[in-house]
Amino acid sequence: MPSDAQTAPTGAMANADAVKLAERYEIQPGAPIPALNAVGGNGFTAKSLREKRLEPFAIICHATTLPRIDVCSTVAGLDNGTHMRLLDWGLVDWPQDRGRRFCLVFEKPGGRRLMGSINDTIEPMPEEQLTRQIVHPLVSALKEVTGRGVVHGAIRPTNMFFRDLASGGLMLGECVSAQPGYGQPVLLETIERGMATPAGRGTGTAADDMYSLGVTLLILALGRNPVAGMDDEAVLQAKIERGSYPALVNQHRLPLAINEMVRGLLVDDPKQRWTLNDLDLWVAGRRLSPKQPQISRRAARPIEFQGQEYWHCRTLARAFARHVPAAATVIESGELDKWLRRSMGDDLRAEAVNNAVQTASSGKGGSQGDRLVARVCMALDPSAPIRYRGRSVMPDGVGNLLAEAFLRNESPQAPAEVISGQLPMFWVNVQTDFKPEFVPLVQSYDQLRGFLDRSAYGLGVERVLYEMNPTMPCMSSLVVKQLPTTPGELLRALDWLGAGGERHKDPIDRQIAAFLAARHKRSDDLLYTQLGSGVEPMRRVIAMLTILSDVQARTGVDGLTHLATWVVALLDPVFRRFHNRPQQEVVRKQADGAAYNGRLTELLKVVDDPESLRRDRLEFEAAQIAYREADAEMEKIRHTIADRNSIIETSGRQVAAIVSSLLSTVLVAGIILFFAF
Repeated sequence: MPSDAQTAPTGAMANADAVKLAERYEIQPGAPIPALNAVGGNGFTAKSLREKRLEPFAIICHATTLPRIDVCSTVAGLDNGTHMRLLDWGLVDWPQDRGRRFCLVFEKPGGRRLMGSINDTIEPMPEEQLTRQIVHPLVSALKEVTGRGVVHGAIRPTNMFFRDLASGGLMLGECVSAQPGYGQPVLLETIERGMATPAGRGTGTAADDMYSLGVTLLILALGRNPVAGMDDEAVLQAKIERGSYPALVNQHRLPLAINEMVRGLLVDDPKQRWTLNDLDLWVAGRRLSPKQPQISRRAARPIEFQGQEYWHCRTLARAFARHVPAAATVIESGELDKWLRRSMGDDLRAEAVNNAVQTASSGKGGSQGDRLVARVCMALDPSAPIRYRGRSVMPDGVGNLLAEAFLRNESPQAPAEVISGQLPMFWVNVQTDFKPEFVPLVQSYDQLRGFLDRSAYGLGVERVLYEMNPTMPCMSSLVVKQLPTTPGELLRALDWLGAGGERHKDPIDRQIAAFLAARHKRSDDLLYTQLGSGVEPMRRVIAMLTILSDVQARTGVDGLTHLATWVVALLDPVFRRFHNRPQQEVVRKQADGAAYNGRLTELLKVVDDPESLRRDRLEFEAAQIAYREADAEMEKIRHTIADRNSIIETSGRQVAAIVSSLLSTVLVAGIILFFAF
């Protein structure tokens, strides 16, 4: 499980020079602050270059973690003293990686962290202190966060700080260095989110924040973790079997008012769980009816599986997910259907399971058994995450899980098969309560499945990665160290790479093509189909240049001299399109001139000018015609010269005829003259 207490790297960076964030803040790589480490990164000393009164610190995000850049502007606008203030964010050059890292700059809290570890023991907070220092300020802060459409996703005692050393006031820590729930222990997550892989928990809802707040209040009221000594699996199993409130509170005694609030916040049904409005009423002194935990239906007889007896659908679904081949055997034998109908008395659940069995053959990727068990688990436990090949992921967490796979250089096959197998759509179908957000969710996954079904450049799993994660940097091996997050930044990264002589590769690979197809939708998608290895080299290079020039034209990034020179080095097949060799040299010189100016659009006009190509084609066709005519005449002459006997005979006959004609004429003339005189 990710932790707030990861140690910051030292050693090689101890003497590293300071790095700057947009000329506004200066970060010291050699001055870590381990006490301010976060789940998504490590804390470092920072200094404001403009506002000297500020006392900031920086979190340098881990290379394998995707921060919530999409909500940074919203979080930075929060106007209360209860939430750690986000001052700035962006990319910085980081000496440890010789590349770039995401950087988040916060106002430094004046005091220490409330709890260094979830298993620490502190002085229990009395009701008055808990209400004044925690409930009042956090309700106000969460109202503002929720009102702006943001889920905090990191409410826990280890993410709270004293604002200063004197007042004893507390502030809620940051929530943007990692995805919601990524660093939350299972203890502080709902049952459903606790069953999911940390990276696959999804964004969640405000109700999930309320649950985390309830567990936090319980820990602070007791001064310790109520289930210390139990591992995550044991905690989760206890919550499932008994309900969250009984499992966590157990025999512990709480003040009556605090107990009422904790009970309301730990209701497992999100529709019955206390909201911020309920907390407001509680703060105002109004006492609400205590929520009774809902116990899941228990079978009259257990079903035996892998040597264990199971009385509930939820626990059975978890066991099925851990033992897929054995589960498939039980399902296909009809034993599960009989248990659901006879022992559980749940015909609706049995019909849902039958539907799962019948539709398991739909979708692509993975084995039939994997798809079958994944669907049956959803039918048995509809609100639980999708469980597939050892991964558990909420429908809105598939994108995060896919991003983590690429960030960690792991195989993205499992999350990709979740999409191609239409598992999110089936998850929606088995839900008992329809929600409006299901409609765009289904539409989105239908489109993503279309991308996965095609493997051309600009499509495939790479395209899905960028469509599902709008802030994901380009993961191409060419530019990944630069972490470009926009098409303009990508052009600058390629230009920087071109300056280093990396010109033996194409400037667009599958990752870059997918990144641009997702982020620069104005480009013609048909161009990306021309980038495959089976395409004629001339057409492929022209397609690359067309895409890059369009990005430059629309982003306004100038001075791409190195990138343009890189492209020119690949244009030899294009130059050879011109049949006139002097014209080839002219075009090469013009291309070099355009590259020197760093203008890809101008370069494209030079090498792919329709008028020049038309004129060259017409001149070539005229030359071909002239050549064919001359060749025909030469062939005729060669043929005539080759037939010497025919020439001699024909010439002899012609000379004899002429001589005989002359002799006949002279003879006739002589006879006439003789008789005349």
